[in-house]
Amino acid sequence: MIGLGLNTAADTSHPTLFGGLPAETQNYSVYLDGASDRIQGPNMSTTWLQVFDANVEFSLHFSIKLDALNSTLSFTGTSSNFFWMQVLADGNLTIQASISSSSVGAVTFATGMSTGTWYDIVITATNDTTRVFKCYVNKSEVSVTTTTAFAASTDVAAIAGKFTLGTFLNVIDYDFRLDRLASWSTVLTAAEVTEIYDNYPDLTADSGNYAESARLVTYYKMEEGSGTTMADSSGNGHSNLTVVNATGNFWSTDTRI
Repeated sequence: MIGLGLNTAADTSHPTLFGGLPAETQNYSVYLDGASDRIQGPNMSTTWLQVFDANVEFSLHFSIKLDALNSTLSFTGTSSNFFWMQVLADGNLTIQASISSSSVGAVTFATGMSTGTWYDIVITATNDTTRVFKCYVNKSEVSVTTTTAFAASTDVAAIAGKFTLGTFLNVIDYDFRLDRLASWSTVLTAAEVTEIYDNYPDLTADSGNYAESARLVTYYKMEEGSGTTMADSSGNGHSNLTVVNATGNFWSTDTRI
């Protein structure tokens, strides 16, 4: 670009403009339609939420479009030992965990989600004695309310049972679209969250302000477009996710970008 005084070869902050790393193309999301289909993995310790481990800082990413509020996003465990992530009736997101029928943590994020709109969510947590959470909705940080503090020493990922998405104890099923699950063993910065939202980089390579590809743990792009398996694209070889009772509309071309 002549006359602008820019080193375009070195600038990767806007890949599509300056010829840096390309933005990721997103062709598909998955649609859980509340008609008994659900996603599951062998357990939390080998799938998306495995980073919720003892004394490890972490970040989580997902994109979601709700058909209804008051919906369970993820549930693993039993009625006494569980990890539960849900969208409440007011559109706020909450995570809670119990071990031996005792709460080991409960945090609510003021996400204010409504139906029919895509939201890009990033949650970060420190590995201090008591975890400090942050949550970003469409790259903007929102307030956090802690009811029961998670101790960093508590290994939530060790809770036994199949990791599930879109169902509560395989009894109640929920309908929403879901895309691009990722997790890191580090706390993403606000600048990195903005980079991910604005430029949609492939998370396996650093690009612009995103510099944590080496700390990427899981990356489910959900780009298969057919079949019943969603693979981890992080390069770390973690367990696949599978859809149970898939209906014909499971793969959707409705995506955030």
